[in-house]
Amino acid sequence: MVAAALLLAGCAGGHARSTTGTGEAKNRFVNSADQICAQHLEATLDFLRRQKLSESWRLQAARNEGIYEIIATSIQRLEALGTAPEPQGDSFRSYVKTLKARASLYRIEGVADLHHDLVTAAQMERRVGEIDSVGDSYAQRYGLRICGIGAKQATQGLGA
Repeated sequence: MVAAALLLAGCAGGHARSTTGTGEAKNRFVNSADQICAQHLEATLDFLRRQKLSESWRLQAARNEGIYEIIATSIQRLEALGTAPEPQGDSFRSYVKTLKARASLYRIEGVADLHHDLVTAAQMERRVGEIDSVGDSYAQRYGLRICGIGAKQATQGLGA
């Protein structure tokens, strides 16, 4: 009986599919992107848990390079999803651009750490925060639920 109900439910939307097809495609896309972002968040938290707190320039540079690599992997996976369905597809594309900018800033910050350049490292860290805010708003505008949540929201309840 349940199988019959599911079969009928699947058939019932035959005529409405043209108008809801875009919505369904966007929902699938959002779910896939959010899954990637959840895995990104988990990888980042695992990576940071393994890092030693240290004033060592070398360890700070390694931390920044590790974060860069996690972001770069997530960007590749998000881009592999293909073109973001409308409406607001450009918001998703803009979100991915902010991730690329963040990745670049982490890499520059790592190089600054290696060269003991406190000023540049601090500037890059500040820029990451600014870009995060912009990226979060693009992600939310597109309808993403996990992508685009701030660090405070993501780590709420974790004692971070």
